[in-house]
Amino acid sequence: MELTKNITLGVYLPGKSFIHRLDPRTKIIASGIIISLLLIIRSYPAYGVVFLFVAAAVLIAGIPAGYAFSGFKPMLPVLIFMWIFQLFLYSSSDAKTLFSWWIFSATDAGFHMGALVTLRVIFLFGVTTLLTLTTSMVSLTDGLESLLSPLKAIGLPTQELVMTMVIALRFVLILAEELDKIIKAQMARGVAFDRGNFIQKTKKIFPVFLPLFISAFKRAEELIIAMEARSYTGGRHRTKMKTLHLGRVDLEAGLIMIAFTALIIYLILITVPPI
Repeated sequence: MELTKNITLGVYLPGKSFIHRLDPRTKIIASGIIISLLLIIRSYPAYGVVFLFVAAAVLIAGIPAGYAFSGFKPMLPVLIFMWIFQLFLYSSSDAKTLFSWWIFSATDAGFHMGALVTLRVIFLFGVTTLLTLTTSMVSLTDGLESLLSPLKAIGLPTQELVMTMVIALRFVLILAEELDKIIKAQMARGVAFDRGNFIQKTKKIFPVFLPLFISAFKRAEELIIAMEARSYTGGRHRTKMKTLHLGRVDLEAGLIMIAFTALIIYLILITVPPI
């Protein structure tokens, strides 16, 4: 069971593409704009434009398409469950019943709501993954800290907050690797995770999480000790090895984002949502 090969969130692929050369603050703001638009989109044409935009960004960044979209594989059961949940439980006053099963009725409104929610989650994950694939953790930390620096005026410890967020993101891949090792160790002892029905497979997975949690707490403790041993302290007195600067590529990216945002808003206004 190779779990880590399908984990793309938190992985950084070095490169010299247009997107790689952007200031991290530009990429973070652009990702935030796209995510905000995704929360209000309710039409398929708008989602089609978002798909073309994200696909073009993946090609420009030089990221293999197969690798970029491999992160969706672990999410498939959750996405299918979400779609089925909306299909049977969402309804509206003018909804038409597609078919009924037991006490549940599938409506066309539920079908479209399930499709829209699923697309929203897919693109939210895709945009976030693209951000981490093209931005190193150091740059991501510096960019987030710079954007949140005005909040220091109200006493918010932005440097410590950003560091915590980035460490949590980094631990996604670390815990996935640890889970993969634990599962392989159990398989070497004769546990067959690929045999039995869904319930039996699920029962075999639960005992794996106890050593995973123990390992996670151990790693967190080791990280705390390492940071304390190096006299790590956050705050305004910390200096940066590299200073962030906005360049011409950031201006070009800003113009592209303005055009993209205007197009999405236009499609939202002129298209009739399916529900």
